[in-house]
Amino acid sequence: MGNIMSYYKAPIAIHPGETLKDILDEMKLSQAQLSGRTGLHVKTINEIIKGKNPITSETALKLSIVFGMSESFWNNLQRNYEETIARIALEKEIEKESKIAAGFTCYNELVKHKYVEKATDLREKARFLLNFLGLTSFKYLERNYSVAFRKSSAGKVSKENLIAWLRCGELAASNIETRPFNKTKLKQMLPQIRKLNLLKPDEYSLKLRTSLAECGVAVAYVPYLKNTYVNGATRWLNPLKVLIQLTPRNKSEDILWFTLFHELCHVLKHGRKEGYISFWEDDYLNKNYKELEHEADSFASETLISGKEWDRFFGKGSFKHSEIINFARKTGVKPGIIAGRLAKETGNWARYSRFREKVDVGV
Repeated sequence: MGNIMSYYKAPIAIHPGETLKDILDEMKLSQAQLSGRTGLHVKTINEIIKGKNPITSETALKLSIVFGMSESFWNNLQRNYEETIARIALEKEIEKESKIAAGFTCYNELVKHKYVEKATDLREKARFLLNFLGLTSFKYLERNYSVAFRKSSAGKVSKENLIAWLRCGELAASNIETRPFNKTKLKQMLPQIRKLNLLKPDEYSLKLRTSLAECGVAVAYVPYLKNTYVNGATRWLNPLKVLIQLTPRNKSEDILWFTLFHELCHVLKHGRKEGYISFWEDDYLNKNYKELEHEADSFASETLISGKEWDRFFGKGSFKHSEIINFARKTGVKPGIIAGRLAKETGNWARYSRFREKVDVGV
């Protein structure tokens, strides 16, 4: 990312008419004399000098001939003046909105992960954040990240931090090449994708990206940002490319796999116009979307472990170490995935923590 400060630290805007006046004074030429040499109306020259009119391409050509300067000299003066005016106006607008930047309490985390540069001044933070977000104004946040405004209903969730997290996924996806989305191919590939869970994290993280990219799905592993309470999200970047971004809660491997299939359900079964954010808890969701999230949860559970197999195993009520290992081998998943589901359904997370492996897949 470029240094946005070099863009905003613009000098005072100097109209090229001032340069023209200096040259006329130095050469002791009157405006009337310049008019006689160029054919430009005296009023036109006077308004250029007063900064009321620009130097057009035609005027630049005539001035270059009269003064022996390049045409680009005058064109550049005019262009720089216009750019500076625009920059100063934009900077003033950003300064008015700089208080909004304070809501991005994840700023230091974004610095840590090299998304933005370190800053202490609030106005400077605002500029870096807008550069990171690819926006010219914070007033465009809801237009570009409406999913963050719609889906989270709990006050505990920071919408600003959630927006920053979503942007991290967009930036990651921009570097992932995918084939055009193919729903049929994705469905057919689900069993193959499920088998990857048996590999080591550094192996399956790459294979997941490669396999899903063949179906038009970009998988991005995104750092967790505080007060977002997310596991994952699904958004269509365009009709041919969908983004799944993952942030495994507590870096637990079982949650990574559950979230992946949860998001794949959104891709396969739910509309393209909506974005889907999976929070840690249901009460972080707007009630209108809970039904879709529950359907995605059921899809993920069934894909990893069929309901019939699970009911037979869970019905025994005894979950010794050897039983977990054997059931995991029988169903073709890692013991940690069995342990994670046991922990969730029994509420006894401590009992099964030793089976639940930690994973670091670029987050």
